Amino acid sequence: MSSPVVTVRGEATSQVPPELATISAAVSASGPTSDQVARALASGSERLAEVVDRFAAAVERSSTSGLWIHPVTDHRNAAKVTGYRGSVGREVVVHDFTRLSDLVLALSALPGTEIGGPWWSLRPDSGVHRDVRLAAIADGRRRADDYAAAFGARVTELLEIADQAPGMGHPMAREMMFASAKGGPPEASFDFEPQPQSVSGQVTLRFAITSPVLAE
Repeated sequence: MSSPVVTVRGEATSQVPPELATISAAVSASGPTSDQVARALASGSERLAEVVDRFAAAVERSSTSGLWIHPVTDHRNAAKVTGYRGSVGREVVVHDFTRLSDLVLALSALPGTEIGGPWWSLRPDSGVHRDVRLAAIADGRRRADDYAAAFGARVTELLEIADQAPGMGHPMAREMMFASAKGGPPEASFDFEPQPQSVSGQVTLRFAITSPVLAE
């Protein structure tokens, strides 16, 4: 006769501070020809990179996030091209939040630049994910023990474990968009408040238990 089996689901959730903040910066340009716009965007992209390089110690990674150039047509004659517009973007991931405001202000001071963010997150390999998985397993084991004890039995063997939530991360984001400042570098600062990240995990466990003692 096979042993009785109890199947449970373990769950755990943790609220933790973010580890990274992502901002986006985009430079726009317009002109009579696509070549002129392309040159302006190349120059703007270099200025973005130069600013980011000044904050290299605070930056986790940085990359070009997109380039587009398109013709502008006459609203009365769609076949008539009146000029060109374009934009080039850069995504910057910051790990030192004490420099985040300074970086945003430096980028927003560049002509024709728009900034988006910040978006808060955890690193993909953050130890928080492992901690939550282990907490979910512990919760499932406690449930199995409780169910077995309710019938005068005890858990004897783990039969199966299944992760019900791959990745298990549920980052929360806060976004603000603002255009570049004009003139000299702004004296203001942004008091960015890192937003807690909710990380959850669920696991299904199957255990063999001793024969239950059922009241007659």
